[in-house]
Formats: sequence, structure tokens, C-alpha cells
Amino acid sequence: MDFGVLGPVTVQGHPISSGKQMIMLASLLCHANEPVTGDALADAAWPLAPPSPSTFRWHLHRLRGLVGERLIRRGDSYLLAVEDGELDTARFEELVRLAGAEPPERALPLLDSAMALWRGEPYDGLLDLAVIRAEAARLTEARLLAVEARARVLMALGRPAECVSDLAAAVSAHPLRESLIELRLRALAATGRRAEALRMFDQTRRRLRDELGVDPSGTLRRLHEDLLHHDPAPRLLPPDIHAFTGRTAELAVLDGLLDHPCGVAVISGVGGVGKSGLALHWAHRSRDRFPDGQLYANLGEHTPAEVLSRFLFALGAAVVPVEQHDQIALYREMLAHRRVLVILDNAPDSARAKPLLPGAPGCVTVVTGRSRFESLVADVGALPLRLDEMPLADAALLLSRIARIEVSRAAPLAELCAQLPLALRVAGARLLTRPGWGVETLTARLTGEHRLDEFRAGELDVRATLEAGYDDLPPAERTLFERLGLLRVPTFTAWMGAALLEVPVTIAGDLLERLAERQLLQPDGIDGAGQERYRCHDLIRLLARERAGTGPGQDAIVRRFLSCLLWLSKEAYLREYRGRFRLIESDSPLWQPSGEVLPADPMSWMAAERATLLAAIRQAADLGQANLSWGLALAAVRLYEIHGHFLDWVQSSQVALQSCRDNGDDRGAAVMIMSLGSVAVFQKHHAQAVTLLTEALPSLDDDAFRALALGNLAVAELALGQAEAAIAHLAEAAELARAAGDEVIEAVALARLAFHHDDPRPLLDRAGDLAAGHRRVSLMVLLCDLRVTLRTRCHVHADVLSNRLLTEVRLYGDRVLEREALCLRADSLTALGRAGEAAACLRRAHELALAQHALPEARRIAGLLGR
Repeated sequence: MDFGVLGPVTVQGHPISSGKQMIMLASLLCHANEPVTGDALADAAWPLAPPSPSTFRWHLHRLRGLVGERLIRRGDSYLLAVEDGELDTARFEELVRLAGAEPPERALPLLDSAMALWRGEPYDGLLDLAVIRAEAARLTEARLLAVEARARVLMALGRPAECVSDLAAAVSAHPLRESLIELRLRALAATGRRAEALRMFDQTRRRLRDELGVDPSGTLRRLHEDLLHHDPAPRLLPPDIHAFTGRTAELAVLDGLLDHPCGVAVISGVGGVGKSGLALHWAHRSRDRFPDGQLYANLGEHTPAEVLSRFLFALGAAVVPVEQHDQIALYREMLAHRRVLVILDNAPDSARAKPLLPGAPGCVTVVTGRSRFESLVADVGALPLRLDEMPLADAALLLSRIARIEVSRAAPLAELCAQLPLALRVAGARLLTRPGWGVETLTARLTGEHRLDEFRAGELDVRATLEAGYDDLPPAERTLFERLGLLRVPTFTAWMGAALLEVPVTIAGDLLERLAERQLLQPDGIDGAGQERYRCHDLIRLLARERAGTGPGQDAIVRRFLSCLLWLSKEAYLREYRGRFRLIESDSPLWQPSGEVLPADPMSWMAAERATLLAAIRQAADLGQANLSWGLALAAVRLYEIHGHFLDWVQSSQVALQSCRDNGDDRGAAVMIMSLGSVAVFQKHHAQAVTLLTEALPSLDDDAFRALALGNLAVAELALGQAEAAIAHLAEAAELARAAGDEVIEAVALARLAFHHDDPRPLLDRAGDLAAGHRRVSLMVLLCDLRVTLRTRCHVHADVLSNRLLTEVRLYGDRVLEREALCLRADSLTALGRAGEAAACLRRAHELALAQHALPEARRIAGLLGR
């Protein structure tokens, strides 16, 4: 049977309808299992006049109907038999007793169960009776003690916010109970609401004086002193970074965090690039903006659970919860009303940082690490900030400040440090702590074979920092990373990885992206051919090269990369000319990648790989692979010719020519001499062109290439006034090209020959037919047509033709043809009296000539402008 008195009196959960019977039952329950005289029961139920015996017996009979045989008569007394656990007050007191013997995490559910038994005031509605009033007062005190015990348990569990809420009603009902007030003051302070706690103490002090004429107890007064003088704001920041330099733009971005809706920034970058230094310097610079403290943790050394415990104790938690989800909840509750800066340094990934995000609008968090923290960016709107090596001027200044040397002397050394802040600090420390060393000493050591070994000073070790991202690489990523170190190209793409690993292009692209996620590579954007490009920091590249090693096996890997580049370059060349203008073949084997690499516009791929081509030509020459070197140099000619990269053309051909001579490749040497003669024609170095092309012709064993060389030789001869020889060479070129089946070379030779023919139209028409379907050759034929038109003084037609030519050349993107078209249009405009428009054309042509290093042409155009 269930008896309830912690609220209205009930039996089996049901209230008693009769007031007399309820009073009698309440009197018996106040003395459960103890006899109560009939007179005491009568006096309680009938306080004004005693009832008649029959009335009394009738009510007893009705009460027995409610409780059954539990109501026992003993002489003139009555006893209500209550078994263990049947009376809610007994259950309440037992639960409180058990809780007092348990640790906080086990005591809390017991106290919660005890408090759940209360339905209102004890013996609600019966407090006019003295005996019941005394028992109700005892139970009320027991309840208050339980409330205080539960509050202490919550504080011990590190849940002060709940404690504040739960104590609000009790303090309101008992505003002079100092033990309750003390607990609520401590809970307010633990949740960062110190000002509210101070106001509450002042209210309590006034009430005690006004109502009782006393001051607060010593315990409350000491707590008040602590609240007044103790600064609860944690200050966990390490010291500011010494000689911090530069990073102005990055600091401005972090300043924007103060108004950012998310309040989270993630700083990523390679090891040693200064992520931690930037975060700490900004934290110290912004310290006044966070009056409630600054928290700092190195997540590379500690787990989130360890950091949460440290942060909670720093924020004032008396006890840290056992479960991590409770720790996170308390951490965020304690920060809810504070303005705190949180620095999470060296975080391995987003998952390690997420539990430590405050979640409060007044707080700001800066996370640093090698990861790109894409989950934090996507899920919480974190502001991404990628840190690169320092600009040279800032790097030199930093090194000069650390080493205490002049900036001018520091600049060359800063370059050897690859402008990496950690390397700069190591170099500066080594100079400063070794009195016998000068800048020249360290410079010599850093240009030696074991450069990375020099970047160590005490606990500062650049190699160890860089290796942290390398040591735990999976096998495929590790192999690719090492082999990338074998290449001398400035940036990397998926097809290069495919060649290095002999895997499909798509797989290589995924592996490159994984290396970028670990900050061993840096995304360098999408190039003009739609390829994702990656770059590698100089010191990381050095680490990769060391790990790759040297030997025949490594040379074979590089040769496969070079032969893949040659296959792609030739394929781009053939697609551009639709197979109608073939390259002379070297005997180098080719490696074809698995997967599509070339876009619809193959020359856009060639343009994107311009730096790759130049670096590969040099590396092939250094490996003694002359056939690869001159094959790549020849394949790159069309790119150089279209875009006017004449210096690259000269350098490529010279490097390959020297390699051919060093390795006895006479055929390749002849092709490269012809290439140098051809670029001399474009640069208007005509005498040099005649010499080189004349030298190359006897050794060229391919009729199409002989025709090409003869055509270029004729252009130089015409410029030197050797018209008769030039016309003969053009005719020979056309005949050789026709015999070789090379329509492109034949079309160009016929179009040039037309200028010197009495009836040029048949030759131009034939050239146009041969060039049909190839845009650039058609433009060259149109250019020759324009020259013929100007020669015949058809200036109006020349105006129309030159305008059309210029428009189409610009759409095609050929800067060399654009320069020539501008000069011819200027001639037609001058003849029509439109001098201003003609001058504008010449000025643009002059700019292009200078950009293309066609200096004789630039001087000629300048002379025309000066007239």
C-alpha cells in the first residue's frame, strides 16, 4: 500500500474526500507504526467540540475502509501499520541517506529520485494542526537539505549552470537561508556570472540587516571578498613570438574575426610556415578584446579530453565530469556569458578541434594545423586562412632582426631558407649563437649537399617539422611524394603523377590531392587547360628528393616522365595541325598515359605546360638524354611561335643543341640548329638566321623539314635584299613539301612566293585550298594576301582585309601574327590618310615586339612612330 504526505495526503495515489478522515489519517501517518490515543485523534479532527462516540466510530469505520487491516486498535489507542517503502517520507529519507554515501555521479540519480517524490508542501492543507505543523517543518527542512546536497553534487560534477537554475526557486522561497545563498553564489561565479553573484550578495546583506539586524556569516563574507578580488579570467597563452614580422594581410583577416558571425578561423600551411606564431601574435595583440580570458592548447600533444579538463579547471569548474559529452556541455555553458579567445594549436584535423569550439557568440576560436579543416569550414562556417612562405623582403627583415645583421646581408640567406619562418629563425639563431660564424659561413653551408641538416638549432629542427607530415604517409602517397622530388618542374599535375607511378591519371590526381591535404603540396589553382596544379615548398621538395635517392632506377622514372611529356606534346602538336604537319621523329621511346589529358584546344595545354617543357628539356640534357631533350624542344616550337616566347625558344634549342653535341647526336644537332635559325627569323636577326639555316640544311634528312628550313631561309634572304636566292628557295620548298605530302609547309611557301609572282592569285588560291581546315595556316595565307593587296595599292580592299585579319588573329590568340597584322594595317590606314589610327596600331605592335624580344623589329616600328 502506498501512503503519500509530500503534498496532499493520499492513499494508493488517491486523495481523501472526507476532511475528518484525512486529518485522522494524517495524524496516524505522523506517528506511523506508533499508537495514537482516540482522544488525540478526536481533538485533531474536532478541535471545537468532541464528537459523539457513534460519530467517532463511524469515521473510524470509514477510515478502515480506506486502509483495511492496517488500522489496528490497541486499548483506547489506534496504530497505522506501515511497511518499509510504503510511506513517501520514508522513501525520500532513505534515498537521501543512500546518496550521502555515494560519489557525485552515483549520488545525483538518487537525489533526483528523492526530489521527484515531492508533489507540493508536506501535508498540504493541514498545517493548522500543531502536530502536523511540526512534522511538516521537519520535512521541509529535510527537503532543503536535499536541495543543497543536490546542488553540491552538481557543482562537483562540473555542472554549475544547472545548479544556478535549480537553486533559484529555493532561494526565492528562503531568501535568508545562507547555506542556499552560498551555493548559488558559487554556481554563479563558476558560470562566469560574477557581477550577478555580487548583486545577489548585496541584496542578501540588506535583507539580513533589515529583517534580522545581522550581517552575513563569515563564510559568505569571505566568498564575497573572493568575488571582489579574484580574477576568474584564465590567461593560458604562451609568450608572444619573438621578432614577429610581416603578415599584415593575414592579421587583418584575423581582425575580421571579431565581427565574423561564426567566430572561428582555421590557419593551415606547411610545417614551419609560422601558423602558431601568427595565431599567438594576433592573440596577444587582441588580448584586450577578450576580457574574460584566453585559452590555449596544443592539440598535437594532448587529446580533446585532456584539454577539456584543463580548460574547465581554468574556467573555475570544481570537478570535471567523467563523460566527454558532459565535459563539452559544461565547457560551453561556462563560456556562454563570457568573451574568451580560444587558440587550438597544431590540430591534426577538424574532428580533434570540434569538441573544443565554444559555441558562444562572444567567443573567438583560432585553429592551426597542416589540415585544410574542410569540415570546420563546411559545418561551422570557419574562415579559412592558408599561410604561405614569407615575401622575400619580410623574410630578410625577420632574419636580420633575429641574427642582428643588416637587411641587405640577410636577403641572400633568406632565399636559401626558402623564406620559411622556422628556417629563418633557425638560421638567425645559429648566426647569433656562433660568434665565429659570419653570413658567408652559413651561406656556404646552406649551399652544400646536406642543406636540410643545417636547419637545426636546439629544439628547433626544420627537418623534423617537415617529416611530421611525411612519416605517416600511406605507401602510394609516400612513393609519389618521393618521386615528385626527382622532377625539376615548378608545379605538378595528375598526368605527371601517372607517369611517375605508372597508374591512371585519375588515380594520380587523387593521390596528389591527398598530399595536398597533408600540406606536402599546395594547390596552385586550375590552369588554362583545366588541370589542377600543385606546387611544393622548396625545403619540402628537398626532403622528397632526399627520400627518393639516386641511381639507375630513379633515372628510369625520370625518363618515363620525360617520354610521357614528349608523347603528350607531340599529340598536342598533331591535333593542332590535324595530322597535316608532322614533327621530325627522334628515336626516343614514348610513354602514353592512361586517361584523357589533352583538352579540346591542345595548344592551351602546351601553354599551361610552358614552364614544365623548359625545365624538362634541361633535365633531359642533364641526364644525357639528348634525343628526349631535342624532341621536347622541337615539340615546343609551335607554342613559342604562336605566343612569341622567343627567349624560351632560344634557350630550349641551345640547351638541346649542347646536349646533342655532348652525346654525338648529329641528327638532333641539325634539327636544333635549324630551330635556332627559325627563331632568328622571327626575331628579325636575318644575317644570323641565314648562317644557321645554311649550316643546318645539309644535315636535314627529312624533306618536309628541309622545305621548312628553306622557307625560313627565304624570309631572311628577302629581308637582306637577296630576292633571287629567296625566290629559288621558296620554289624549292614548295616542291619538296609537295613531294613529302606536307600541305601546311607547301601552303605557306606558295603564299610567300605569290608576293613575287606577276599573277599571284592562282598561287594564293592554291595556298588557301591547302590551308583549308587549319586556322593558323589560313591566317598566314591571309597575311600574304594582304601583303600582295598592299603591293598593288588596293588600299580600300587592304583596309577591309587587314581589319578582318586582325580580328581573326586576336580570336586565335597568335601574338606574332597579331604584331605583323598590326604593322600591315598601319600601312593601309596611312595610305588612306588615317594617321591617328595607324599610329595606334604601331604602338601596339611595338609593345608586342618588345614583349617578344624581337628587338630589331621593335626599333623599326619605333622609327616609323618617330617620323
